[in-house]
Amino acid sequence: MGNPLIDPVRSLPPTLVAELVTSSSVERLLNRFLDEAPSRLESFAAGVYVHDHTTGRPAAAEVRGLGNYYMRSYERYGRDRDPVVQHALRDRRVCDSDSLMSREEWLKLPVVHDLFAPHAMARVLCAPIVVGAEVVGTLNLARRDGQPEFTEEDRAAAHMAATVLGIAVPAVRERAAVERERSRLAEALDRCGTPVVLTDLGQARRHLNAPAAALFDRLGEARREVERLLDCDEGGVVATWTGAAGAQLTVTSQRLPSQTDVIVSVIVVRDDAARTIAPARLALLTPREIEIATRALTGRRDGEIAAELFISQHTVKHHFKSIYAKLGVHTRAELLDRLLF
Repeated sequence: MGNPLIDPVRSLPPTLVAELVTSSSVERLLNRFLDEAPSRLESFAAGVYVHDHTTGRPAAAEVRGLGNYYMRSYERYGRDRDPVVQHALRDRRVCDSDSLMSREEWLKLPVVHDLFAPHAMARVLCAPIVVGAEVVGTLNLARRDGQPEFTEEDRAAAHMAATVLGIAVPAVRERAAVERERSRLAEALDRCGTPVVLTDLGQARRHLNAPAAALFDRLGEARREVERLLDCDEGGVVATWTGAAGAQLTVTSQRLPSQTDVIVSVIVVRDDAARTIAPARLALLTPREIEIATRALTGRRDGEIAAELFISQHTVKHHFKSIYAKLGVHTRAELLDRLLF
């Protein structure tokens, strides 16, 4: 049941809560929250500050009703002198200027005279955003002269809003961290140079890293034959396939122990042409030049070689220039003859 002190009109609707929890970033979460918060919490200005885990200072912040100049001024001159925020952080409960001290005492504070009053902030409230035992941020509200004092109902509404933020912020942070890790792993997998295929039987989907995608593109109609080798029973399996041009693929597949409906397949490509390069020629070339020369023997163009090795076509041309000079040739045809004999 909801808090009986809170007017249902002022509470956050379930659809909005769902939007907040599933936001794609903390920035979008804060902006969507602030689309609704000022009117629902009856304040002309509202801000949400999300703290850095290490420093405890704001790492993300969004404010409505006040400009960037105020935000910068508050961080530089006001935060550490703001008794409402300091009490809210210390006590881990909602605090507002009306309940903290008398009006006369409030108006005498330097932070009020120097910062709040020039921005028409007659009274302020701070609700800590608490996750477990940690304060991860604050919800801050401000009212003008002429607006009523903060009441127990206002404090309860702010507390409930901060509670929602306390659920949404870590959820969005965790999802963003997972997405960053997924992107890094995908990039690392693409750059490893070895064709790798992940088969998710539960989702009936396959993910090919960049080398695998390039390989399957070259296979053409033979791709279906190779795809049949990607399935495996419990445990692991090693299968081979030989193409008409002599290239041989060895596919090693293994189900993940923790997720048995996911199969990891590593493909090793053995090209007969690479093994026919004269040893005397190989001794003259660097490992990268050998990779490029080997692919040249199979008839691959500069663009295809660049894509397979994750380098630019300009770099491929530069390596060919070096290979030509070392082997004393001037054309691709001369190069192929020189490599084989």
